[in-house]
Amino acid sequence: MDAQKSIMTFYDIASGPPVRPFAPNPWKSRYALNFTNTPYCTTWVPLPDVAATRKKLGVPACRKHADGTDFLTLPILYDPTTTTSTQQEGTFVGDSFDIAVHLYNKYSSPDEGRPPLFPPNSLALHRTFNAHVDALFTLNGAQLAGYYMPFDPATAEAVQADFARRAGLSRWEDLEIPQGSEERKKKLAAFEAALGSGLATWFVRRDEGPFLEGRTPMYADLIVGGWLQMMRNCLPEWEELRRWHGGLWGRLYDALEEWAEVS
Repeated sequence: MDAQKSIMTFYDIASGPPVRPFAPNPWKSRYALNFTNTPYCTTWVPLPDVAATRKKLGVPACRKHADGTDFLTLPILYDPTTTTSTQQEGTFVGDSFDIAVHLYNKYSSPDEGRPPLFPPNSLALHRTFNAHVDALFTLNGAQLAGYYMPFDPATAEAVQADFARRAGLSRWEDLEIPQGSEERKKKLAAFEAALGSGLATWFVRRDEGPFLEGRTPMYADLIVGGWLQMMRNCLPEWEELRRWHGGLWGRLYDALEEWAEVS
């Protein structure tokens, strides 16, 4: 296959200008693409066009909204080098964890000096870890960071109205927890405590490096990194979070910069 035709297409959510990635699940996949040294290019999708794009590509929803309707979101990865259907060239993968497994099965190359994306026999553990980390950050961090997502000003009003509707609120402004308020201070303290009660203790069991296994990174580190990227882009108190638990999260974020290239 021609080298240009073998490049994967990665569909990510576009922020407001300047365009940059900010959503946690696409960041997990972007880290994995870079970690496995997989050639890819990014197709940026404005938030109002995400659902239509997923439908157009024929990729079914992998999540549901609270009301039971399909949550049509990103990331999506298109791999032109593999196929799962006689009706279609290439393969679309529409879930961040499934994207990681796809890359691990097809393109991870530990023989080239890189560690495997998943250590042997760890897929089930990683899937459970992914669900735990998602729940931890969703329940504690997303409510503090979500109001500050970098929307495109051209479409922000419509996007904010949709977010408020899905949250069962009449106004986007009702999602704000004002900076410096007592309520926000309490929620930040609760967020720090939630991270410290389990996740932080798992990371500090090895002191040879910033990753769960010390010096050697794996997909579990990228899962946490995806959420740290959202905090970096959306949480006003990011610098404070970096210093929590002895600077653990800042060290992990910095160590993952090696695989944070935006292609």
